[in-house]
Amino acid sequence: MILTNESVSRTEFEAGTGWALKPEGACKGSACVPLFDRAPASSGQLDAVAVAEAIGLPVVHDEDHGVWVIGPESIGSRVLVSAEDADFELPDLEGKPFRLSSLRGRKVLVYAWAPY
Repeated sequence: MILTNESVSRTEFEAGTGWALKPEGACKGSACVPLFDRAPASSGQLDAVAVAEAIGLPVVHDEDHGVWVIGPESIGSRVLVSAEDADFELPDLEGKPFRLSSLRGRKVLVYAWAPY
């Protein structure tokens, strides 16, 4: 999410980050982070940088250009919280259709290679 102003609407923040701002805090899926007084109870403007920092989103400020960038959440600043992939179907080694969703619930490594 790229901002030219630290103050944004709740709707803009939610659409740009994927986090829903609720009375109990910022929520994504079943995870909620208390915000206390960082987000207004009404549909007014909020300090997007303060809320992003409170829920652990990386924030970068380019003072020369007057922009802030809010990135996706991470665990230990190294990996994304969710690694859910889109379902797709490809032929297996015997030519039979194989769907990625058939492995749901198991850890899967998807290795892709292209010669270009």
